[in-house]
Amino acid sequence: MELIDRYIYAVTQRLPEPQREDIKRELRGLIEDMMDERASGEGTREDAKGVLMELGDPNALAAKYRGFNERYLIGPSMFDSYLTTLKIVLFSILIGLTALFAIEIIVKPGDVPERFTEFIVSLFTASAQGFGWVTVIFAWIEYRKRMNASSSADTSKGWDPENLPQIPDQQARIKLSEPITGIIFTVLIAVICIYSVELLGIWRLREGERVVISFLDADAFRAYLPVVWALAALGIFKECIRIIARNRSGTLLVFHIVATIASTVAACIILADSAIWNPDFIRELEATGLFTSEGKNYDSFVSVWARINEWFVGVIALFGVIDILSETYKWYRVKT
Repeated sequence: MELIDRYIYAVTQRLPEPQREDIKRELRGLIEDMMDERASGEGTREDAKGVLMELGDPNALAAKYRGFNERYLIGPSMFDSYLTTLKIVLFSILIGLTALFAIEIIVKPGDVPERFTEFIVSLFTASAQGFGWVTVIFAWIEYRKRMNASSSADTSKGWDPENLPQIPDQQARIKLSEPITGIIFTVLIAVICIYSVELLGIWRLREGERVVISFLDADAFRAYLPVVWALAALGIFKECIRIIARNRSGTLLVFHIVATIASTVAACIILADSAIWNPDFIRELEATGLFTSEGKNYDSFVSVWARINEWFVGVIALFGVIDILSETYKWYRVKT
C-alpha cells in the first residue's frame, strides 16, 4: 500500500487541485481491481510494482488525465497557485497605492483631482507590471516542468516504482500564510520605494501645514529603481516557488538561501550608497524646531546620522541571517 500511495500522490500532484480527490479515488479503485486480477489473496509488493509498471510513468498518466493535446501557457497543475498569487499581488498593489494616495492627500491637500489622476495611472501601471511579472514567473516554471516531463517520458520505459518520491510528512507542509505574507510585504515595500519614497521620514506640523522630512533623496534613489524592480520580482518568484512546492525540502532550502543572500546583498548595496540619503536632513530638521544645535544630544545625533547607511546595512544583513537560520531550523526540524 505504501508504494501505491506514493504512486497516486505522484500522479495527483500534477493535476489541478479541484480534481485531485476524485482522481485519487478513481485511480485507487483501478489499482485495487488490477491487484485483484493479479493475486488471489493479499497482493505482494511485487504485485504492486507490476501493476504500477503497467500503468506507466506518473508524468505520462497525469498528462492523460489532463488531456495530452492541451496547449496552455500555465498548466492546470499550477493554475490555482497562479491565480492565488496573482490575486495577492494585485490586492497588495491596490492597498499600497490607495494608502499612499490617502497619505499624500493628508500631507498636501491641494490638487486632489490631479493626484487622483496620478493614482489611477500608477494603479494601472503597477497592476500591469505585477500581472506581467507573475505570469512570466509561472510560465517559466511551467516551461521547466514540461521539459522535465518530456525527459521523463523519453525514459518512461525504464522507470522504476521504487524510485517514486516519498509522500511528504504533514510537518513538512509550508503554511500558505507564510508565502502570502512574504508577497504582501514585498509588494508594499516595492510600491513605497517606487512611487513615494519621499514619504519615508519624520512627519511634522509646521505653521498649520504637514511637512515630511525625508530620510532619502528621491532623485538619487531613482537611479536604483531597476534594482528595486528586480528585487521585487525575485521576492515574488521565491514565494511563488513556495506556494507551488508547499513542502519543505533540501532543494527548496538551498534555493531560499541563495535568493535571500542575493536580495540581501542587493539591498545592502543600495543602502550603503551615501548619495541616496537626504544631505539636508539635519538642516531641515532644525528648521522645524524639533531639533537644535544647542541641544545636549545634537553631536551624538549628527554622528549617528552620518553613519545611518552603515546602521541600515547592518539591520538588513541581520534580518537576512535570521531569515536563513529560521528556514534552516524549520527544515532541520522536519528532517529529524
